[in-house]
Amino acid sequence: MVWDEIERKLSKTSGLDPKTLGSQAIVKAVRDRMQVCGVENVTTYLDVWLCSPQELQALIEETVVPETWFFREPESFEFLRRYVLFEWLPHHQEGILRLLSVPCSTGEEPYSLAMMLLDAGLPPNRFVIDAVDISQKAQAKAKQGLYREHSFRSKNLGFRHRYFEETSQGYQLSPAVKETVNFIHGNLLEPLFLYGKPLYDIIFFRNLLIYLEPVARDRALQVLNRLLSPAGVLFVGSAEAGPMIEQRFISLRHSMTFAYRKRQKRDGSARFCVPPDEPEYSSFQVPPPNPPRSDSPGFPPQSPPPSWAEPPPEARREHPPSSQSASNTPSSPQPIPESLLMQARHLADLGQLYEAAQLCETYLSQHRTDANAYVLLGEIRQGAGQSERAEQCWEKAVYLEPYHYEALTHLLLLKESQGDLTHASTLRQRIQRLLNSQGK
Repeated sequence: MVWDEIERKLSKTSGLDPKTLGSQAIVKAVRDRMQVCGVENVTTYLDVWLCSPQELQALIEETVVPETWFFREPESFEFLRRYVLFEWLPHHQEGILRLLSVPCSTGEEPYSLAMMLLDAGLPPNRFVIDAVDISQKAQAKAKQGLYREHSFRSKNLGFRHRYFEETSQGYQLSPAVKETVNFIHGNLLEPLFLYGKPLYDIIFFRNLLIYLEPVARDRALQVLNRLLSPAGVLFVGSAEAGPMIEQRFISLRHSMTFAYRKRQKRDGSARFCVPPDEPEYSSFQVPPPNPPRSDSPGFPPQSPPPSWAEPPPEARREHPPSSQSASNTPSSPQPIPESLLMQARHLADLGQLYEAAQLCETYLSQHRTDANAYVLLGEIRQGAGQSERAEQCWEKAVYLEPYHYEALTHLLLLKESQGDLTHASTLRQRIQRLLNSQGK
């Protein structure tokens, strides 16, 4: 009951779906905070947590995944550059372009927007960038503007030579770029989020929907619809494009770019003319990723899931060993070897899906950016007949690695089985482009 209450409060406050984080990750986050607070009993910690806004924020910080890098999915930035130069500027000779990056994490995305605009010839007094995140820790790092190699994963690093100075601690961003971004601590799901702010011409809202519960997703899209100007453009992550977004927004359907506009014209068309997308590859057949045996977790069961597909209620929480009472001070987590994933796959092959899923979650509690682990967990969830949870795992893998072949293929096959042919077609084209780029 205590763990359920913690998950409910986390979900209500941040909108995060506990299933996308995994119980192991939440348990680890709580235990880490218990150590910091000097609390030995989880029930006592819950009392402290519920009465302390500071501790609530601290636990949220432990559950946030700040995975981002400069010019991530560069096609979106190129699309935006052309939009600014050929669509926005001709109609706003004296105007100021307003952009919003939410969530902004550690700053790589809003700073990428600033560098792109500067490179396009737009002076700093012609644009405003607001960057919002629920994590104060991430924003503190963003304001510092000091980054290491992990933040530079794009193929073209010319921007690093123009806007960064290499130091013994990393790469320090130019003050001229830092000054163009306004960092704001805030929660997108709050009723008065950015209330009173002028509407935005551009909103980058990427890679958050996959972590939100359905109600929170709907609320987030309502807020974005309120904040976006009538002719504005909304950018989402590659794992988030699809029917849910298109209930409120119109896809601009440009290759490798996931951009949308408000639904406002009666004929449902978009005002911004863009080059037609690449033809659909209707004859393209996608081979299954690492074709599994018919009894492996990659295939949905032919009969109802057995009783072990879900653990009994008393087994859904991590319990301390019998030799240690629940009131003892939690110990620091030990390093988890990568071989744990091999054990998980072996258990899955043996049909022990619950045990295999537990091992994956344990691994992911300390390796939260391992896309391959999420792919494996998704296969296990699918084998247990949990298609929705499997889809969440594969979406996370694509979030971490936008061109992860296995994750994209699993999502494609799942969407086809669900009859979601529009989303399946988009995924099929992405996989085809990926294969073409690899010369396959």
